[in-house]
Amino acid sequence: MKPYDYIFHIVDDIVDQAFAYDHTSLAFTNDLRFDHITFQQREKEKWHRDLPFSFIIHNHRRYADNKHIYDNSSWKESKKYKSFKGKLTNKFHFIQHHWEPVDYNLDKIFWDKVLETYNKHKIKPFLLHSEHNNQDITILNNKGVKDIHWFAHAYLCSEFYFKHYQKLKMVTDYKARSIQHRWLCTNRLIRKHRTDFLEMLNLDRGCYSLLNPDPNGIIYQGPVAAKSFDVHENHSAEIKINDLTPWNTSFLHVVSETVWQEKIHFTEKVFKPVVLHQPFVVLQAPGSLAYLRSYGFKTFDKWWDESYDTIEDPAERMQAIADIVNAIGNKSLEELETMRMEMASVLEYNFRHFYENIPAICLDELRKGIATL
Repeated sequence: MKPYDYIFHIVDDIVDQAFAYDHTSLAFTNDLRFDHITFQQREKEKWHRDLPFSFIIHNHRRYADNKHIYDNSSWKESKKYKSFKGKLTNKFHFIQHHWEPVDYNLDKIFWDKVLETYNKHKIKPFLLHSEHNNQDITILNNKGVKDIHWFAHAYLCSEFYFKHYQKLKMVTDYKARSIQHRWLCTNRLIRKHRTDFLEMLNLDRGCYSLLNPDPNGIIYQGPVAAKSFDVHENHSAEIKINDLTPWNTSFLHVVSETVWQEKIHFTEKVFKPVVLHQPFVVLQAPGSLAYLRSYGFKTFDKWWDESYDTIEDPAERMQAIADIVNAIGNKSLEELETMRMEMASVLEYNFRHFYENIPAICLDELRKGIATL
């Protein structure tokens, strides 16, 4: 099974243990989010007429073959597809939307059809997600969807994506990798906040990547030159460590998240500097550093001004972050080696905390959230 599959099963087991009423657990067929193309195809084929969201499946009771499903801790006979209709008799549904940001307007056809069916059958929906300060969640709350937040990406990265790096000496012995670049800013896909930020930097003093056009064909027409030091494949679960690259020989790691102003939605990006024992700044919504600290991580206000995390104005906050990066760019590599020695206790603490404590913290958060229902 893929990491997503394992976690769906783990979440299902927690829901089964913590929620006493008859319920159904659902996940997207492509693991990540609503698939518009598949939905349109299945609508034409009229799959599950009583269940217009047929692109969702009951995850940990998937079919082992066409005759059996796993239900209530035992294998039971079933006919493929048809057994799902009975799940509409379960009055509580848990929708797993952990990995991608919830976007009501983008997926309006999905949510409207789901809620129409739920209202028809008097079903109470619960949304499991991993983002903070999202107005789309508020919209769904107003439509009767109860949400449960937990830091799913932190659990995914600690227990699956980056687990195998934990005991590698080439990772833990980070001081053996001399600093060759003052800062690192990687950008696989072009997004306006990323290119705006690069335009604020003295690019000669650090290392950045920017494909133009990007893998999705998006073209950037600004002054920053296209540059690449990586393969730019979607290797979210990988950190190249078996030779020296800008990834593992840079001092400051600029975490340029997928979303910028509208919500806090951390992905695997923030945990790469944690694994690599690098300090970081975060290019995301205000409150992002506070969010990380609420899970026990330490940040770097002893070495630069982190008040950018409280600045609501996006242009001012971006400039404040750029000022930090440019200040680091003006230091010598020898000064940065000294600074890394000074912050070693923080870097090593974050590494240990990520592997030793985060999985339990995240699952406990999920259990407590379900217990409030």
